[in-house]
Amino acid sequence: MRKFDTKIQYLKYKVLREVARYGFEDNLDAAYYEIPKLIVKEKPTMRCCIYKERAIVEERIKLAMGGDKKNPNVIEVIEIACDECPVSGHVVTESCRGCLAHRCEDVCRRGAITFDEQQKAHIDKSKCVECGQCAKVCPYSAIINQKRPCEKACKIKAISMSSEEHRAAHIDNEKCISCGACVYQCPFGAIVDKSFILDAIKLLKEEKHVYAIVAPAIASQFAYAKLGQVVTGIKQLGFYEVVEAALGADMVAYAEAKELAEKGFLTSSCCPAFVSYVHKQFPMLSENVSHNMSPMATIAKFIKGMDKEAKTIFIGPCTAKKGEAQLPGVREYVDC
Repeated sequence: MRKFDTKIQYLKYKVLREVARYGFEDNLDAAYYEIPKLIVKEKPTMRCCIYKERAIVEERIKLAMGGDKKNPNVIEVIEIACDECPVSGHVVTESCRGCLAHRCEDVCRRGAITFDEQQKAHIDKSKCVECGQCAKVCPYSAIINQKRPCEKACKIKAISMSSEEHRAAHIDNEKCISCGACVYQCPFGAIVDKSFILDAIKLLKEEKHVYAIVAPAIASQFAYAKLGQVVTGIKQLGFYEVVEAALGADMVAYAEAKELAEKGFLTSSCCPAFVSYVHKQFPMLSENVSHNMSPMATIAKFIKGMDKEAKTIFIGPCTAKKGEAQLPGVREYVDC
C-alpha cells in the first residue's frame, strides 16, 4: 500500500497519475472532463460541495500540465482553494481578562485598541499597523500574532495576502526561492508546485536515449518496493538508463574543493534554493557562491558528453530544482 504524509499529497498523486495516463494515451482533451469526475465522487469529502472540489481538481490538472506559462515561478497559488485560513495579524484571544491596567491601550500609538462593557480588548484592524507592541505588554499573553501556515513557513517573507476581498495567498517572485516550504505546510493544498510530467512523457515517446537522473532519496522513498524493483520500473516506463545524481555530487565536491583552495572562502552551489537566496537577499555575496553547477546539472552535462543521443530527466523531491532546470546554462543539459 502506498503511504503519503497527508491526504493532500495523496490527492496530488492521484491527479498526476491520471494526467500521466491521459498523456501516454494522447487523450489530454478528455482529461479536464474525466479526471474531476473520477477523483471527486457523488459526495464531497474535503470541501463544501462537489462543485468546488471538482473546480479545485481542475486547477490541479492545469498545474499538473505545467501551470501558467507566463509565471516563471514553479510554485503557484490555487486561489479558489485558498479561502479558509483566517486573515493574518494580531488578535485578542479569550485569555483577555479585562484588566484595569489597559497597558495594551497605552502602548498603541494608533488608537486601535478599544474595550467593551466587560473591559475586554478589541483591535480595530482599520487602524492597526501590526507593530505588535500590544502583544508585548499584555500580562496574560492574550494578544497573539496569528499567521497563516504558509506565511509562517516562509522564512524570507515572500508570501502575503492578495487582498482583503479575496484573502488568497500571494507569492512575491522577487523574493521567492522556490524552496517549497509553503507547499508542504499549506493545510488545504492551495499552494502547489508545477509538474513537468507531460514534458517527460513527450521525451519518452521520442524513443531517444532518455536517462533518468534520480536523487539519492530514491533509496528510502519507496517503502513498499526494493530499490532494484524501482529501477526496473523506471526502465519499463521507457527510460534508457538510470543514473544516481550522487555521482554528480562527487564531481561537484571535487571541483568545489579546488575552487575553495583558490578563493579561500566559498559557499556551495549544490542547493538552487540557497543560491537563489544569496542572489536575491545578499547580492554582495554572490561572488562567494561556487561557480560550479549543481550535482543534477553536472551529471546531466557528463551524460550528454558521453552520449550524443541522450536526453535527461531529473527525478527528485526538490522543488527548487524545477526552477533551476529552466535557467540558462542548465536547461541545455537537463531536458526535464
